Amino acid sequence: MSRRKGVRPWIEPQDFQDMRHRADLTRKQAADLLDVTGRTIQNWETGGARIPWLAFRMLRILTGYAMPGKAWDGWSIHGDRIIAPNGHWFDAAYLEQFERVYAMARLWRADYLRRQHRPAARVLPFPTSCESENVSHAKVSQAGGVR
Repeated sequence: MSRRKGVRPWIEPQDFQDMRHRADLTRKQAADLLDVTGRTIQNWETGGARIPWLAFRMLRILTGYAMPGKAWDGWSIHGDRIIAPNGHWFDAAYLEQFERVYAMARLWRADYLRRQHRPAARVLPFPTSCESENVSHAKVSQAGGVR
C-alpha cells in the first residue's frame, strides 16, 4: 500500500491479492464477504479498478488480519490466538486463567479493605457480681448440671 500526499490511500492490487491468498480465500469467497461480484475482485486484483480502502480494511477484519477500531491497531487474529503488536499471543485458555487471576485479586482487595475498617479490639464492660453469677449458673446448666 502506498500513500500519496493529500490523496486517499492507494491499495496495490498485489497487496490485496496477497492478503486474500493468506486468508485462503477464492475470489468468489472474498466477493461474498465484501458483498461485491467476483468480477469486481478480478478488476481490483488486475489493476482495472482502484481498490477502496474500506473494502481492503473490511476484508482484513473479516479474515482476522486486523481488528476493528484504533485501540486494536497492530493486533490480529490467527487461528485460535490473538496476536499483540509486540508479538505476544493469547489463546482462550490463557485468557481464562488471566480472568481468574484478576477475579482473585479483586477478592483479595475487597478482603483487605474490609479488614482495614474493622476495629482492632472491642472492649467489653467488666461484669458486675450478679451478672457473673448468672453467667456461671448458665455454664453449669449447659454442662448438664452439678451432681
